[in-house]
Amino acid sequence: MFPMFLTAQDDDMDLPFDNEPMKQESLDYFVLAGGVTFDWLMIKEDNLNSFCDCPELQLSSPIQLTGGQGLTGIPWVKNLRLGVFGYGGSIESDQADYPMSTAQDSAILGKKQVSLTASMFGFSMHYGYVPFEHFAILAGVNAGWGDITYETFASSTTIDDVKQVGAFGTDRLEKNYFFAMPNIQLEYALANFIIIRADASYNLTIGQDTKWTHNTIGTSTVNPNFDISGLKVGFGVMVGLVNF
Repeated sequence: MFPMFLTAQDDDMDLPFDNEPMKQESLDYFVLAGGVTFDWLMIKEDNLNSFCDCPELQLSSPIQLTGGQGLTGIPWVKNLRLGVFGYGGSIESDQADYPMSTAQDSAILGKKQVSLTASMFGFSMHYGYVPFEHFAILAGVNAGWGDITYETFASSTTIDDVKQVGAFGTDRLEKNYFFAMPNIQLEYALANFIIIRADASYNLTIGQDTKWTHNTIGTSTVNPNFDISGLKVGFGVMVGLVNF
């Protein structure tokens, strides 16, 4: 039997870790990967259709953007990720009837259509937080440059008519712009070499040409404030080295 003073001391003894809160270690995030992206950019439709008063040639948002990205973690800065990306897409209106005339002044009925094409290229920087294994939340910004092309197509509907029509073809407006895009991403690692990703951003045009290039050699001041600012959502698949 142990002496009573020993058992009494045991009852009053406080272990050094009894009152200390458990410390949860944060998980590391690192990737070296590349893959494909699919996004939808939601531009205001009154902005899209501000080039002309043409109710029969309406463009509808969103623009579907397809492209790719490459990503790498920075070993000496925990959970920091840098990347490059590029994507583009276009939308078209329905075709509308368009009265035309041949070189002999014969009246014919052709077709007219408008389209908008956008491309975006740039760099990204994100910080990753890993609440549990294989799942990461990233916040950061995409920034870069791109170009917009607005085209109007007009043509007759048969080959014989095209040979005779005096006024037909393509009218093209182009300009360049710069953008910044605050971005949140959710990533899940299906394996140590493949990631699926969902993200949401807001595209902000921060600078652009004041004039459009018209048909390659001219300039135009039509609709000078047009831009493609708007909400962007999408998803992607990446393959490479995954550690989170």
